[in-house]
Formats: sequence, C-alpha cells, structure tokens
Amino acid sequence: MILVDWARDEGIVHDDDDDAAEVLSRKRADAAGLVAWSEGGAESILESAAGTRLRRAGRHVVRQVRIEGTNKIIDMVVDGIIGFETDGRAHHERRFDEDRVKDADIAREGRIPFRASAQMVRDRWRSTAEAIEALVHTAGGTRPVEGACNSSLPQVLGPRGRRRWRLAVPRWRTGQELPAG
Repeated sequence: MILVDWARDEGIVHDDDDDAAEVLSRKRADAAGLVAWSEGGAESILESAAGTRLRRAGRHVVRQVRIEGTNKIIDMVVDGIIGFETDGRAHHERRFDEDRVKDADIAREGRIPFRASAQMVRDRWRSTAEAIEALVHTAGGTRPVEGACNSSLPQVLGPRGRRRWRLAVPRWRTGQELPAG
C-alpha cells in the first residue's frame, strides 16, 4: 500500500488506473486490487502506513483536510474528530512552534489534535492506536465523515500454494460506514 500511495503522490498511478492494475497483476493476480484499495493523498511513508493501519482497524480516515480559514492542511482526520499529524524528525524538528500553532487551529475547529512520531508509527503502533481509540472515546465517539468508507479495504484471505496470504477482489459500497462499538 505504501508503494501505491507513493506512486499516486508522484502522479504515476491515478484513480481507476487500468494500466497500473494490469502491471501489478503481472506479478500476482490479486495485487491489481492494491490500486483500487489505495486512497491517495498520503504525502509520506508515515502517513501511508498510519492511514492504512487505521483503515484496516475500521477507522474512517480522510487525508489532507484543510483547516478552515487557514492555508494549513491536516495529514488525516480520523473518525471525523482526531486531527492526526505524523511527524518525521527531519521535517518537523525545525517547525516546533508552527506545529503547536497548527494544533491550536485544529482544536479551534472542534477536533482533537494528535501527533505521532516516526517511532510511534513504526515501532509503537499498538499504543498509538490505543491512544487514538481513547481520544475518540473521550470525545464521545465518531462523527459522520463525508466521503469516508472502509469497504474498499483489502481483505486478506488464507494461504494458497506457497503463499501464506492473498488478497480478495475489492468490493465497493456507498454511504457512511461506522465501526461497531
């Protein structure tokens, strides 16, 4: 997913890109579905990894959301309430004060700001996801999110032949889907 998200960001792969799906399917028949499952909008490996993990867990993720009245963009809005920023040290180390102002802007818009470092996404994902769950719960649960759904996520199927996993063909649904519980 990270590679397909990168290819989208670079303009190599586009929505409903039959060429990309055909190229991927040459390697593995089920890999063509990765193009359909990628939402695009991730501007870094961290964003792609975190967003994909959240979507796989049933969370609703909308990437690159503009903060009203500003020129600032939130990496992801999770469940309509969490303004989730992924911070790689190289880019954000010099932006400490700007990032705190952005957090205040996210809060003024009625969302809960949450930042995760590269290490939190890469090595401490379980506790990071638990923190997001706690914030959503504290805020009273998910909010309806326009244009968000998770039915297009890859379904991992059991083994076939020498491979331990394979991907199901993507299915598309319309309308709001909210995680249970």
